[in-house]
Formats: sequence, C-alpha cells, structure tokens
Amino acid sequence: MSADSLLHALAITKETAYSLQSIDMMALKITNMTDFFKFEDSCSYGMSNLGNATENNKLLLREYLTTIDIASSNLSPLTINMEIQKLLLEKKLPKDKLFILLTDSKVLKNDTWLKMFPFGKHEDDIKFAIGLINEGNIDKNGSLEILHVDKGHNHSKNNTVMRLHINDSGVIGQMASAFISLLPNKYENKIKIEGPVWEATERDFMMSLVYPISSGILGLDLYWSDLAEDIIYFKGTNQWKRAFIMDFSGRVLMHTYFPRPEAASEKIKFTYLEAIEPYDFIDEVKTHLLLHKTGNSTFPDHNSTRTITYSWKWVQNLYVVCLVSESRNNNSFNKSNIFFTKSSKEILFHRLDLFPPKSGTMCRHFKQIATIDQGTVYLSPSSFQSPFTYLYDMGDGQEAVTYMQNYLAYLKSVAHGWLSNPGLKNEIQQDVGFLNSILSFFKRQHLHGPYSKYVVRRYAVTESGVLVMYPGTVLEYDYEPVRRPWFTFAMENPGKIILTPPNLDVGGAGYVVTISYAIKSLVYPTMVVSMDVTMGFLYKLLIDSLPLCAMSYVKCLIMNNRGYLVSHPGLMDPNSSGPIEQQHITHKESMIAIDLLNHKGFVTKRLCNNFFDKTIQRFYEFNTSLPHVLSNVVPGDHCIHYYIATIPGTNAFIGLVNASCNVGAFCPCSMVDRLCLNCNRMEQTECECPCECSSEVYDCPDANITRINQDIPLCGLTPENNNHRSHYFHNFAENLKSCFDFQCETYLTHSSCLGVLGCEWCQVDADGRTPLSSPFCTSQSTCFNGVLGAVTPYGESTYGHANREALGSYSAIGPIAGCIITVSLVIAVAIYCYRQNVPTASCHNLYVDGPAETWHDADVQMSHLHSEDMHDQSGQDKLLPAMEIEAPISPYRVITGYKRPHTAGGSDHGYSTMTPHEDSEATGFSVNDPIILSDDTKSDVSCPIPAKIKPRLKPDFMTVVPCGKNSVIAPVTVHRHMEAS
Repeated sequence: MSADSLLHALAITKETAYSLQSIDMMALKITNMTDFFKFEDSCSYGMSNLGNATENNKLLLREYLTTIDIASSNLSPLTINMEIQKLLLEKKLPKDKLFILLTDSKVLKNDTWLKMFPFGKHEDDIKFAIGLINEGNIDKNGSLEILHVDKGHNHSKNNTVMRLHINDSGVIGQMASAFISLLPNKYENKIKIEGPVWEATERDFMMSLVYPISSGILGLDLYWSDLAEDIIYFKGTNQWKRAFIMDFSGRVLMHTYFPRPEAASEKIKFTYLEAIEPYDFIDEVKTHLLLHKTGNSTFPDHNSTRTITYSWKWVQNLYVVCLVSESRNNNSFNKSNIFFTKSSKEILFHRLDLFPPKSGTMCRHFKQIATIDQGTVYLSPSSFQSPFTYLYDMGDGQEAVTYMQNYLAYLKSVAHGWLSNPGLKNEIQQDVGFLNSILSFFKRQHLHGPYSKYVVRRYAVTESGVLVMYPGTVLEYDYEPVRRPWFTFAMENPGKIILTPPNLDVGGAGYVVTISYAIKSLVYPTMVVSMDVTMGFLYKLLIDSLPLCAMSYVKCLIMNNRGYLVSHPGLMDPNSSGPIEQQHITHKESMIAIDLLNHKGFVTKRLCNNFFDKTIQRFYEFNTSLPHVLSNVVPGDHCIHYYIATIPGTNAFIGLVNASCNVGAFCPCSMVDRLCLNCNRMEQTECECPCECSSEVYDCPDANITRINQDIPLCGLTPENNNHRSHYFHNFAENLKSCFDFQCETYLTHSSCLGVLGCEWCQVDADGRTPLSSPFCTSQSTCFNGVLGAVTPYGESTYGHANREALGSYSAIGPIAGCIITVSLVIAVAIYCYRQNVPTASCHNLYVDGPAETWHDADVQMSHLHSEDMHDQSGQDKLLPAMEIEAPISPYRVITGYKRPHTAGGSDHGYSTMTPHEDSEATGFSVNDPIILSDDTKSDVSCPIPAKIKPRLKPDFMTVVPCGKNSVIAPVTVHRHMEAS
C-alpha cells in the first residue's frame, strides 16, 4: 500500500470507529502483524483483542493509528483467516458482524485475499466488505470503491456497492456511513430517538430524533440539557426524592443525581436501572415500567422501615420518565409560604458592571468587582422555570442585558401582577423579598463585629437558588449554589454547623473555610446561611484558646465527619510542600488514623455507588455523637499520643497530638490516581486513604453474583466544584480601588497576623528553604503561604498590597443563624476538655511528622506524579462566547493545581486526596517552575467570577502588556525592606 493510500485508510478507520456506540465491539488487524491491536476490557481485567467502542478505546485506537507506517510484506491470507477464526471464539459477540478490508488496487490484484474472510455456516449474520482505494494521478485525488463480497463472489466491479471520490476530508464521514450501512437495519415507519451522544462542539449531550425512510432518514438534533432539564433540576421534597429517564433497553439516560451536563468535568457513563436502584425487587419494577404506559408501584424496603414508590409515564413511546418517593414512619415537615416580606430597600442585582448602585461606589474585594454599600442578589439557573433557556439567553451577548433588565424589573414590582413573570419560578419573588431584607443586617454586622479581620464574605441561599451576598459581588451566570458542598451537606444535617475543608477562593482571598448552617422553619423559607473565613482564622482560634497548640511538639487539628482536615499545622507550614485542599487524616496523621479504627462505634468505613461514572466510593464516617474524649486504644502501645473530641453542634472534631518519636506508619494509597489498592476486600480495621473502585466489571456477563457492591447505597447528589474560567471582570476589577486597606505591616507578631484577610506571616526567603532572620507580616500577594515571592495559585500577583480603610467587623450571620459564631465558643469548650484530660507530662514529648513530612528522598517529588486534574474541559462553559477564551497563563486565573513550593521540609508522599464527589489538586509546581501553570479551575470555591457579556474598549491612555505564548518569564528577587516600607 502506498503512503497516500495508507493515510486514506487510517482516516476511514478512525472515522468508522468513532461512528460506533459504546455497546458496539471492534477489533483491528494490521495485515503485516501477527497480533490484533489490544483494547481495554474491564471484563477481562486488562487488554483484549476485542473491545467495546468506548471513549477510552477510541482514543487508544486513534493514538495507535498515528504510529502505523507502510510495510513491504504481509502475512498470508490463510494465516489471517485462522487468527480471525480464533477471534470469533474469544467471547460472545453481537449477532450482526461486519468485516472490512481496507487496501489498494496494487495489493488486491486477484481473489487470493478473499481467503482471509471466515466464510462459514453463519454467513447471514456476517457481512464482508472491501474498501478498495484507487489513487489518482492528478493532484493525488483518488476514489474509494466499497465492494460487498461473499463466498461465491469475487472482487469484480459488478460487486461494487458505492464509489466515493476522496477529494477532501469532508467525505470521510460518508465513507464510514457507507460501511455501517452494510449492516442489516429494520426500517420502521415510526419516530425513534438515538443518544445521548456527547457533542464536543456544542459542549452538551445531543439527542437525535429520527424518522427512517427508504432512501435515508429525517433527523433533528436536540440538546439533552433542554429536554431533560426537569430531571436535572428536580428538587426533592420530604416525599419525592429523585427522578430519572430510562429508555426501553433499561438504560438510565438522566438522573437527578447526575451532574449537570453543562458543569460536568467528565462525560457521564450511562448505566442500567439495576445499578442505580439496587433493590431485590428492581427486576419487577423494571418489568412494570416497560410494559405499562403509566402506573404506580410500591414496594417495602426489607433493610429499613420505609416503602419506595415508583410513579412513571411513557413519553411518546420513546422513553420512560419515573419519579421515586420514599415514605417513612415519621412526621413530614409541612411549610406554608407565609414569609413574604415587602421591603422598601432597593434590590441591587449582582451584575454591578451593568447595574451599578445608585448611591455608593464600586470597589475591588481581592480580585472581584464589589461594593460595600449594599449586598447583591443573584438568581441561579434553578431559580428559573426553564434553566436551559436562562443559560442560553445569558450566553446571547448584548441580548442578555435585556433579559436581566426584565428579571430585575419583575423583582422590584412590590405587588404581584404589575409585570408578567419573565420565566422565574413562582416562589422567587418571595424569596428575594425576604433575603433582601436581611442584607442590611449583614452590612451592619460586617462593619461592627469582632471578627471583621477574618471573614471574607457572608451569604444566604434558599432552596430555589436565590442568593444574596455581602459585600455585593459579581457572580458567574451559571453558578449553581444549591449544588455546592457547603449547601448540600448543610441541608443533609439541618441544625448543625457545617465546616467545609479549605478550598482555594476564586475571588482571590486565598484558601478559605466555609461555615454553613441550614434553616428549616415554618416562618422563613428553607435556606442555608454561610460565611467564608480565612484558613488561618480557625487555626488562630486553636492557638489563642490553647497556647500549647503553638508549641513545636504538639499539633492541634480540626477535621470534619468524613475525616478531612479543616485546620492542621501542616496546612499552614511554609516548609511543607504537599497539597492543601482535600487533605485527609490518613494523609497527615496516619498513625492516629490506624489507632482510631480500633475504636468501636467511632469510625466506620463505608461504600457508596457513584453510578454516573461507574465507581464504588470508599470513605470514612465519624460518629459526631461521641460523648467523651477519645485517646489511644492501648496506652503506651506507641510513642504518639492523641486526644479527640466532638465540637458540639457541628460536624467537626478537635484533636490534639503529641509524640516522643517519629513513627513511619502510613495508610496504603495509590500515588497516581484514586484507585483502591485492593478492590476485592475491605476490612473495617485496615487503614487506607479514601479511594474508589470501578464498578464496570460487575456489568460483565460472567460477573459473580456475590459481588461486593450487591446492596451498596447510592452516593446521592454529586456536589459541584468550581470549574469556571476567569473572565474580563478580573481585569475590570483591577482598575478599581480596594474595598479595604488591610494594613498588614501593622501586625508585628505571628499571632496578630495569622488569619487576617489578605495578610501572610512571611517566614521563608525566596529560595523556599532559608528562614528569614526577621519574619514580618505583609500582603498575601507578596509572600503567599509564608514564602517570600512565591508564585500564588492565581498566577503571579499584580495587585500588590491593599490598604485597609474602613474594614469594619464581620460577626454572626444574625438573627437568622446567630449560632454560627458559636463555633469559636464550642472549640474553646472542647479545648477546656483537653486541659482536663491531657497529662501534663505528655506535653514534653517531641512530635515529628509521619511519612507525609519525613520523606527526604529528593527523587520523590509531587511534580513527578501524574496530575489528576487534567480532565477534558470541553464540556465547560458551554454557552460562553468564543471571545472569552483568554491567554493560557493569566495573573487572574485560579490555578487549583497549585502546590506550595518544594522546600527543605521534604516532598509530599503523593497520596491521592480526592473524595467522593470532589476533585483532587493537580501536580504541584515550584517557584522556579512557572511553565506548568494550568488553566484548570476545578477547586470548589464559594464565588466564581462571571463571564463577560460585551467587551469594553480600553481607554487610550492605558498601556496593555502582551501576555501569551511569547511572554518572557524571568526570576525576580523581592527586596523585603523595600516591600515592608
């Protein structure tokens, strides 16, 4: 085969493979090689000659095709025939099969090559075709003849099914379709629906509504996000829990627990009903759903006292829509809408760039457009009757301004009926009226509270998706607060203060901890009130309440009920090079985690089924009803001593650790991904990091009926992490005056500087190793995480330090949830318990970190490990204009793959830190390695920044510094005394 013919053959092969669905199977044979190409096969625990046409296998095939070159010789047709015969016996294959030989006229000179086809008894189920490539002499334009052959035919021109000219790449798809059309098809004169299929150009799943006719089909492609939006944004009540759409093959195409397609970081793996509803009666339920056009069926759950009801209806004989309700023997919570508040206070929409405050000014709060004169109101997609229409409208450039004006006018109309509803849900106007009335209280507490220096922002969100925030801030139009971890965890635990582990704030405040509280009342709308505080604030509470925590031989920590660290000295230490987000106690305190597993009734290792990505998640659950202080199970068993107690009224625990030696214990974890090291067993007393196992193997025909995930509960709604990109509004904010002057240089001690907004206690010189002789307090942009001149997760800082003029005080959320501020009080109470339980002699022990901080092998660096955040981002920001794509490295980008610079403290152990529903941080980088800065913004933060609608023209007097691939990155020395002055 000539080089040109080979290129055509490879293009046709790739296009044909990409036209297959994941349920189809494919194999590839190169005629000069003895083996078939190996595909991934989860059922055979490795690679196989036959593989399903999954995205991974298509990618493997595409990469392999780029390595193929022309050869001077081939295997004999009889040898190839024998190999194909063996292939057909390897596993159960689909009924209909198609063999395609791609070659050129120079090779196919006679009927010898027809002997490679396995003609046999089942020729009715097998189709044989030859793609004969004829190269042209003029401009190298050729043609492809598709020949259909069988045992009684040769390859003469009389067998030609179709002839296509290979004149450009646009006809390659037609060639692939021509081959696929050789397979038998049953054309019925009725509408059919195909999909969902991921469409990268539209960044959404597409459903094809097709009507077959004798000469082809009539089709219409529809956005799946549009058709299934009622399921995607289904709001469960006390009785109705979830909803799903299923096709007539039993495959679930959309589920309430699926991630939103527009926000999904990975493609959804559609699975079957049995994997989603793991009950012993599910086969009976499925039979009812597929036989009856509408109905209700109720079944008792033998593992609890609840009953489960399935209510369904067919949609045009295309698919089945089903609602699932659960009834328990308890009193349901009934709420009446009696909370509508008429407020004369002006409603300020969050788009401050378009609707600036009538009285007051705009300023910059870290990297965000903000105002401290008034709070803002934001309407999320779930606030609208049609979220898809809203998202589509907001991506419509200048037209979006008109839509927002209509929304704002409707919200401002005090009496119902003045203006027609522009598409909002019925309860939105009431929710906005109520939440807007408490913004004045937010402002008052913000300016006159004792914790003003430590709280970044405060906000409240109703179930309907209405959000108010102070300081008023611009938000991304597709930001969905009701799917964020701080909201979902608070709603699952009403009446408890929820502490969310540190996340990188996309607004520029560094690492923040979100404190949230859910309110369910007959008087108020169901809501969650929250505030973001600096990561150092909670650690400062520990040190101020118990000075022992500041000693070098003692560590004080706070962790949540899943074991993730909220506060830990390892997260604050500039000499530690590990990640900050999603750090588990098994990573930082392995010996303690091993000992805690021996406390019966305190910690339980659990499983849940994440069916949309076909994984089984393993995680820890700690008992927040712990009545006393826990310590070592066997005193004196090892040299590390610890004490742990619950923080009353929260989902968190406080711990104190001291040790007299270095113990090299660790919990087994994968260093390259989240996969569990042993998916075949899970022992309660064996320590391992939170991890996941693939559940795809259980879909195999010969899967063991006693599989480990037989009765595993669903993981539930997957909280969304922030994956938005920065936009023009960051540049707009840069030109504004800072809302507050933080005056970091006025704090002269580590204790006074710790946790203050925008400030860092600078301890390590620019080389990342040498301690400063005179540590000092300075702006966060100058000394991020305590390292002078360190590259920040936002890229190289350009703001310098801000001045603090009138920073008043943040305090409690107020009468809505005043109990949030008591988190500091209950921490102090818990510390008092420690004073009564910690022996004084133990305070003189020396504690040295475990494996996380004691590996000094220079060859084990986080930068050597595979990054887990390098997902396909093609599904993000699907409705944003193309003009919003910015330069790869922007100083305003949130780079959540950030790791602190490698220092003398050693490298991180590299354990995987992702949790169920959360993303890990990407591979770290050092101060001197700016090349690997990433666009990825997968970290969950509280306030994403909005997409621009229309670019503004820059004034003539502005100097624009070019930023792009040709930028020059040079090391810079920061002179401390000049900066301090």
